Amino acid sequence: MHCCLLAPPPRLGWLLVGALALGLVPPAASQTTGKLRGKVVDTETGEAIAAALIKIKNGGAPVTADAAGAFTTVVLPGSVVVTVTALGYESRSWKIDIAAGQDMQRTFGLEFTGEKLPEIVVNARADKLVPRYADFERRRAKGSGAYLRWDVIKQKNFNTVGEAARSIRGVKMNCDQRNFECYIYMARDPNCPATWWVDGVQVHSFTESTPIRDVYGLEFYRGPSEVPAEFTGSTAGCGVIVVWTKSKPYQ
Repeated sequence: MHCCLLAPPPRLGWLLVGALALGLVPPAASQTTGKLRGKVVDTETGEAIAAALIKIKNGGAPVTADAAGAFTTVVLPGSVVVTVTALGYESRSWKIDIAAGQDMQRTFGLEFTGEKLPEIVVNARADKLVPRYADFERRRAKGSGAYLRWDVIKQKNFNTVGEAARSIRGVKMNCDQRNFECYIYMARDPNCPATWWVDGVQVHSFTESTPIRDVYGLEFYRGPSEVPAEFTGSTAGCGVIVVWTKSKPYQ
């Protein structure tokens, strides 16, 4: 058998070469991998986080987000774990499914901690959030009660609202071990539970074991003389606790 019978006809060979040159035949790699285009943003402000580091478990080398928080990386198809870290933000991981040849676009939101960032940077970000927390900041500046903002909560490493409340002078907690229930009261009267407000709305109760990571600020008013006019009412005499939660539209 002559060897030339194994080779493609000359015309067919040139056609294949031309198709490859024009990109009409995709490279084999594009059929066995997927592409992830991502953007890293602040969960509260939606602003891009530059220089965030993106790692793909069992993937290639880590990539870094650009000034617009954007990045592109090639990943193997299937379920992959994407971990994103950035200075001043809490690291977070996502499990995503991507198919061979797929070009996926995804936004990755990180929660701000402020750790290792200059104070001027932390304060600048806080100023951008003032419209939502303006009343809290106004009363905190006046100082008529006791206040815990997210940065102090983080610094003191509180885990629950109840734990943070117990750190305030004049604030106590009473727990019913039989019913596994606790309520916060002011020291002068253990039989007079405090009134709760959450994001500007009065509520009947607030679980003291609630994780505090989603709290922006806490206000404690321990008696009628401290309670601002906007929180007065029939039960305000027992004290008022105001909770402001973080809004995370870019979660």
